[in-house]
Amino acid sequence: MNTNSVMTTWVFGCLTCVNSALLAGGLSLGCVADLEIDTEEELGESAERLTGWTYHSKGTTTDTTRVDLGSFNDRTCVLSGVAGNLSQGSWQMFGEPARAAVREDVDQHYSLKGHGGAQAGLVGPIWHNNPVFAAATCFFTTENRNYTIRSADGANSIDLTPWNNRRRCFLSALHGIDGAWSHADDFARVFPTSINWWVESMHHTAAPNAVVDTVCVDFPEGTVFTTGSASALPGQTKTKVITSGTGIKGCGLTHVTGAFNNDSWTDGVIINPPSAINGDWTITVSNGKAAMYTCAK
Repeated sequence: MNTNSVMTTWVFGCLTCVNSALLAGGLSLGCVADLEIDTEEELGESAERLTGWTYHSKGTTTDTTRVDLGSFNDRTCVLSGVAGNLSQGSWQMFGEPARAAVREDVDQHYSLKGHGGAQAGLVGPIWHNNPVFAAATCFFTTENRNYTIRSADGANSIDLTPWNNRRRCFLSALHGIDGAWSHADDFARVFPTSINWWVESMHHTAAPNAVVDTVCVDFPEGTVFTTGSASALPGQTKTKVITSGTGIKGCGLTHVTGAFNNDSWTDGVIINPPSAINGDWTITVSNGKAAMYTCAK
C-alpha cells in the first residue's frame, strides 16, 4: 500500500513536542501521552485496500480529557492496550468509573480515555488516584460498522449482521468500579459463532461493576487476518511478535483476562506498534494476564 505521510507525536499535559522518529517512549506518572503513527492514502482512493492505521495512547489517574482520534466517518478505532487499576471507581453521580475506553463522541470524532476512578463526593468526584493506561488502534475502514452495546456479566449477541470472512469485532472499552477486576479469571471477550458475533464478560462481583464495549466492521476485500493469544505468569512480563511479512498491518484486542487491580502503568496487556510503518507488531503481557488479538494486513 502506498503511504503519503508518516507522523509521530507525543503530547504531554504540560508540553508538546514533535519527533521525526517513528516511535518515542516514556510515560510519567499522571501525565497524558498521545503516541500517534499516522499513515493515510487519500481516503476513497481504493475501497479494495486497507489504507493504513493510527495508534494512540493515554495514561492518567484523574484526567478525563479525551485524546481526539479523528473523525469516525473515515476510520474505526478499537482498544489495543489496557494496564493499571480498573478496580476502583463508582457509577454514582459525581463519581467516575475507571476506564480504558475508545468512544464515539457527539462531535463525530473518536475519543480515547484512560483514567482512574473516583467515589462520589458531595460536590464532585473524590479521586482514588489509581492509574489506568489505554491504547487504541484506528483502521481506515467503516463498511457495515456496528457500534457497540454495553455488556455486564454474561454473554450477549452484539452483531446480527450475517457472518462473513471480512468482518471482525474488537473490544473498544473496559470500565470498572470497586472490585470489578480483582480476580485472576475475570475476563471480557468478543468472539464469533457460525451465525454472528458475541460479547461476554465474567467477574466475581455483581453486575454492572464491570462493563465492556465492542465494535464490529467489515474490512476491504483481500485483507489478511491473523489471530493469536499471549499470556504471562504472575510476576512475569512477556513480549511476543504477533505479525509477520511485508505490508502495512494493524492490531486490536479481542479478549483480556486477569486481575487489573495494581497501581502500575505497565501491569496489563499492551499491543505495541512497529518502529517502521510496515514493520511487525508485538504484544506485551504481564503479571498473570492473558489476551487474544486480531491483526489485519
